[in-house]
Amino acid sequence: MRNLLLEKLLILVIGFVWPACSFGQAQSPAFDPLLDPKCKVLDPEKIEMWSSSYMWYPGQLSAHMQKQHKQKSAERCTYVGYPGRFNKDVYRSFFRKKVKLQRETFVEWAGPESIVCSVNGQSLDGNIREYVLKPGTYTLVFDVSSADSLPCLLVKGDGISKLKGWQVSLDGKTWNDPETDGRYNKPSVRPDMEQEIVTRILPDHYICLRNVSERNGKLELGKNARLVVDFRHLEVGNVRLNVTGTGSLSFYVGESPEEVLNNNLKDFEQRPIPSFSLTGGKQEIVLPEQALRYLRIESEQPCSITSVCLDAKVWPVEFQMQFECSDPKVNDLWNAGVATLHTSLHNFYLDGVKRDYLPWSMDAIVSSLAGDYLFGDQQVSRNGLSISLMPPNPVTSDLGIIDYPLHALIGFKQNYMRYGDIRTSLLFKDRIIQMLALYDSIQDENGFISDQYATSGFIPGWATKMGPGGQGIPAYGQIMLYQNYMIGAYFARLWKENSLAGKYEKKAEVLRQNIMKHFWDVDQKAFINGYTKKGEKDTRISHHAQYWAILADLYPQEYYDYLFDEVILKIPYYKEYVSYEKGYEFLAYIKAGRIKDMFSLLDMVWGDWLRQGNTRFPENFSPNAPLKQQLVFYSRPFGLSLCHGANGVPPVVAVLHGILGFSQSDKNLMEYRLKPELLDLEWAKGRIPLKEGYINVHINKAGTSYIEIPENCIVSLDLKRHDRPLMFKKAGRYEFIYE
Repeated sequence: MRNLLLEKLLILVIGFVWPACSFGQAQSPAFDPLLDPKCKVLDPEKIEMWSSSYMWYPGQLSAHMQKQHKQKSAERCTYVGYPGRFNKDVYRSFFRKKVKLQRETFVEWAGPESIVCSVNGQSLDGNIREYVLKPGTYTLVFDVSSADSLPCLLVKGDGISKLKGWQVSLDGKTWNDPETDGRYNKPSVRPDMEQEIVTRILPDHYICLRNVSERNGKLELGKNARLVVDFRHLEVGNVRLNVTGTGSLSFYVGESPEEVLNNNLKDFEQRPIPSFSLTGGKQEIVLPEQALRYLRIESEQPCSITSVCLDAKVWPVEFQMQFECSDPKVNDLWNAGVATLHTSLHNFYLDGVKRDYLPWSMDAIVSSLAGDYLFGDQQVSRNGLSISLMPPNPVTSDLGIIDYPLHALIGFKQNYMRYGDIRTSLLFKDRIIQMLALYDSIQDENGFISDQYATSGFIPGWATKMGPGGQGIPAYGQIMLYQNYMIGAYFARLWKENSLAGKYEKKAEVLRQNIMKHFWDVDQKAFINGYTKKGEKDTRISHHAQYWAILADLYPQEYYDYLFDEVILKIPYYKEYVSYEKGYEFLAYIKAGRIKDMFSLLDMVWGDWLRQGNTRFPENFSPNAPLKQQLVFYSRPFGLSLCHGANGVPPVVAVLHGILGFSQSDKNLMEYRLKPELLDLEWAKGRIPLKEGYINVHINKAGTSYIEIPENCIVSLDLKRHDRPLMFKKAGRYEFIYE
C-alpha cells in the first residue's frame, strides 16, 4: 500500500511541477522565490542606518559566522562531521585612528556589550557611546570585547567614520587594516547577526493521501488523515499554519517525496519535529526551522487547517548577471542553477542546507566562480576565502583535508579579477604566506605533498570509482599546489614583493618538471592518478588530474582533442557518477573549446534531474542508478543533499564562459573578451557584470546582433566570420552580424 501511495505521489509531483512548455508560449514556473510572483517578501522593520559601516579584524566575521553555523547544524542536523581546524573566533579587538579636526565634532559608536574609548590615552567611561571632540589632533582607541559575539565597531562622526586611516588589532600591538562591508550600517544589527530577509512561500499544491479534502486553500482533515504539501521551492525556514480542532498533529519534512513519506525517524537528516497538541480553538502553529520542499501532515482527530506557508530565510541579493535564450530547457538549467546557489547562500556558499548547513572550502570557492557574477556579494566570497585558508600561524596538526586550503588562492585570484580590489588579498596577506609556508614544510624531494599529516587525506570529489584514493600522493593535488605557487607569485608581484614572487616561481617550476616526469603517461596521453599510500604507482586514468592540468596550463594543448575524444570517453563510470567538482571541470571543457560536449553532458545529467521534477541541483548525480539509490549518500537513505550550491555552478559557467564566451585578462583587468557560441540556439541575450559596469549582449543567428559596453574598459568580440576580433574601446552600443 505504501509503495502505491508513493507512486501516486511521484506522478502527481512530476505532473504539477514539470509541465511541458515551449518558448514564447507557456513559461516554466520561477525557480527562485525572489523571482516568483507567487512569493512575497515580508516587510522588514524600519531600522536606523548610519553613513558608516561596521569594522572588524579580517577573517573574524567568517570565524564567528562559522561558529554559529556549527551551532545551528548541531541543533538541527542529525549526522555532522567537520574535519580540520579553522581560523579561531576571538572576543576582543582594538580599533584606532588618528584624526585632525578643524571644528567641534560629535562622535557616536556602536557595537557589542563592552566598548571602552580612549582619547589621547585617557579612557572614557565604558557606559557612554558618544562624545564631543573639540578642534585638535587626537588618537582614538576603542577596546571592544564581547562574551559570545564578534568584536566589531561602528563609528559615526565627521572626518572620523571614513574607513581610511582606521586600523585594527587583536592584541593592541600588531595592527592591520579592518575588514568592512557597506551593508553593515545599522547600529542595532551587527554583522554576525542574521541578515536574511523573510520570503513567504505558499504551497504549490496539496497531495491528499488519506481522509483529506481541500477547497479554496482550506484543508479539512478527518480522523487519521494524511497529506503532503509541496512548496516547490526548497528553502530553509519555518512552516506556519492555522489549525482548529482536537487531538494532535504530526509533521515530517523532506527534500524528496521518498524522504517525506519515510516513517523511520532514524533515516531523517534533520531532527524530528515534535507533535503539536490541539486546543479545540483556533491556534497558530510554527514549526522549528528546517530545510524542506515537502511537508507531511498527519492528524489524530478531525481538524481544519488554513494559511499554510513556508517563511523562508532568504539571503538578500541583486540578480546582477542575467540570461535568456531561445531554448526553454537551457533557460531552466540556468534558472535552476541560480536558485541552487541562492538557496545555499547564507553568510557563505554552504554545503547541503538540509544535511549540515556548513561552509566547506571547496564548495565555497567553486560556488564563488558563479556567485560573484550572479550576485556580486563580495563579503560572502571573502567569508569563504577566510575559512578556506589555514588558521593564522598554521602547523601540520591543523591539516584536515589536505587539499582543501589549496582552493583558497584560486578564489583570491577570482575575487581580484572580478572586483579589481587588491585590498582583499592584502587583508589576508600574512595568512596566505603562512599557508604556502606550511605546504613548503611538508614537501618531499620532488616537491610533492602527501596525506602523511592530514587527518582526512585528500578529497577530490565523490566520483572516484577510478580513483584517486584519499591517501598517498595523488597527481591532481600536486597540480593544485603548482597552481597555488603560480598564483602566489602573481599576488606577490602585485604586492611589490618581487623576492617572494621569485621564490614561488622557482618552487612552481620544480613542481612542474616533476609532475610531468612522474605523472604524465606518454602512451595514454593523460595524467595518471599518482602514488598510493604504499608508494605503488596508480596508473589508472580518472578525470581529476586532467581538468586541473588544463586549468593550470600543464596539459599539452596538442592533445586536447585526443583527451575528449578518446581518454574521457573510456573512463569507466565517468557519466554514471557526477560529483560536485564539475564547476571546475566545465571551465576546463570551455578552455579546451569543447562547449558542445559540455552541454551534452549538462543536458544528460542536470537536464535529467530537472525532468524528474526537481527544482534544485544535488551534491552528487547517479543518473543511471535506480531512483532509490539516487538519494543515498554516506550509506544513508536520504544522505544526499538535494540542494548543493557547487552543482548550481556548472549551468552558470556553461552560459557565462560557454554560450557568451566571456573571459578576462589577468594582466590588464580592464580588458575583456567575448567569444559567443550559440550551438543550436537561435538567439541568446545576457547581462554580464564587470567592476566597471555591465556588458549587455544580444546575439542572433539570423539578422543583427548588438553589444553594449560601459566606460573604462576594452572589450574584444571574437566571431567566427571575422579573422580578427572586433575591438570596442569606448562606451556605447555596437551592432554586428554573428554569422
